[in-house]
Amino acid sequence: MEIKRKALFVILIFLFLFPALLFADEKFPQRIEWKSNANALEYKVEVQNLSSGKTQTISTDKTHTELSLPPAKYRYRVRAYDFLGKEASVSSWTEFEVYKANKPKIKDIGKNLQVQRDGSALALDVEISDINANSQFELVSESLQGAISPGEKKSMSAGSSETDKITHLDFKNVPPGKWRLKVTNASGLSTLSDVITVEGEKMYTDDEVSKIKNDAEESVRSEMQKNFDDYVKKAEEEKKAEIKKALDDYEKNREAILAEQKRLEEERLAEEKRREEERLAEEKRREEERLAEEKRRKEERLAEERAALERKRQLALAKEAAEKKAREEEKRRLKEEKKNQPYKWKDVIFEGGLALSMRLYDSDFKESYEGSFVPSLNIRAMILPVKGKSNKFGLEACFFGQKFSKTTDFFDSALTMGIFDGKIVWQCELVKSLFIQAKGGLGCAVLSKSIDYTSQVYENREAPSARTYFYPVAAGNLSIFSNVLKFIVIEAGVDYKHIMTNSSSIGMILPYACLGLRF
Repeated sequence: MEIKRKALFVILIFLFLFPALLFADEKFPQRIEWKSNANALEYKVEVQNLSSGKTQTISTDKTHTELSLPPAKYRYRVRAYDFLGKEASVSSWTEFEVYKANKPKIKDIGKNLQVQRDGSALALDVEISDINANSQFELVSESLQGAISPGEKKSMSAGSSETDKITHLDFKNVPPGKWRLKVTNASGLSTLSDVITVEGEKMYTDDEVSKIKNDAEESVRSEMQKNFDDYVKKAEEEKKAEIKKALDDYEKNREAILAEQKRLEEERLAEEKRREEERLAEEKRREEERLAEEKRRKEERLAEERAALERKRQLALAKEAAEKKAREEEKRRLKEEKKNQPYKWKDVIFEGGLALSMRLYDSDFKESYEGSFVPSLNIRAMILPVKGKSNKFGLEACFFGQKFSKTTDFFDSALTMGIFDGKIVWQCELVKSLFIQAKGGLGCAVLSKSIDYTSQVYENREAPSARTYFYPVAAGNLSIFSNVLKFIVIEAGVDYKHIMTNSSSIGMILPYACLGLRF
């Protein structure tokens, strides 16, 4: 058990030295570790300075973190967060202290000392501060290539902070020569004194000093090997005794051991079952949370989409309203401009009047119906889109309607004629508001012939008869056109119609006069 105590002492020394060694470069990293949490995706470490109350938070996905804190008292705790960002657990506060590493200070050391050959101790009066019980004191010499420690350790407090001091050291068997006092703190910070001259006869030559040093090291190694062999032997004997006792106990208590093993196995299986149930329950909970989260996100996404559609609809309505307002504003502006501008003639003309139908040729037609001059209804529509300085060109649609009749002792005969034509118009200004027009084009004549018999001579023709015929027409015109008022027009002229029937042709002249409106 001696080795265990030595190992424990070494560990304690290491734990004491480790923080100080870190502070040697004035930049001292520290490391905090904690146990992992199975549900944790991220950890947040809160480190609080107990003096100032200032807290810093460090996020990490590992089970440790590196720090660099100045000397002070602190405490920390760890919060674990799951994959949903919820807090899974939080540890209790743990306190710790970061100590300051000091470099030892050497003052008022003697520089010329005397030793005797009889091996008496070398007394060294010196003032050394910023040390503690774990500090090392050595006399070092470059010429002798060695180091001499004090005969005994100085008694002082074993605190972690290097704040004590001493005023005296004793060294044994110090050969004459030039030495330096080296003081090393537990933190690894060292200080060398000025050169100390030790006078007197040398007790040993350099070879003797080397031999003494080698013998001492060999003695220490032999002692350590002997102690290790003794420990191994003793440990083997103790192990054999324990095994023998265990076998004896096993034979004596086999049934009890088997029962205990069975109980332990049942407990193990029960624990495994419980853990499996917990795992399944946890997986089920996580799955439910995942589904709930997906549902929530889906609802949020749908709500966002609905909101986006509503915004889009509102924007469309606003755009439509703006466009409608712009159109109305444009109409209003155009209307206002139109009010302020003079009227622009479109030269669209509608006329109505009377004409006389005079037949020129086709004697059969003349002999069949009475009257050489038959009044006719005349309707015209004209547009003149092509305009020059004194000439205009356009189109005209015209209709003449007239009725011819003949009465005898045997029957009453009537012929209703409607002539539709379309003509190309040329208009030339003679003087202001007075024009001459020439027109020419094609059309269609619709002839409706009816006979009503008034005598009983024709026994087989007592019932009246009526027929309708369609014939092509060639038309020409020469007229005078006048703008007597702003919108009122008068036209007078002669229309010529050539109707092409199946058996012959009919020629007609229709002098007319019309009154109309111009836009």
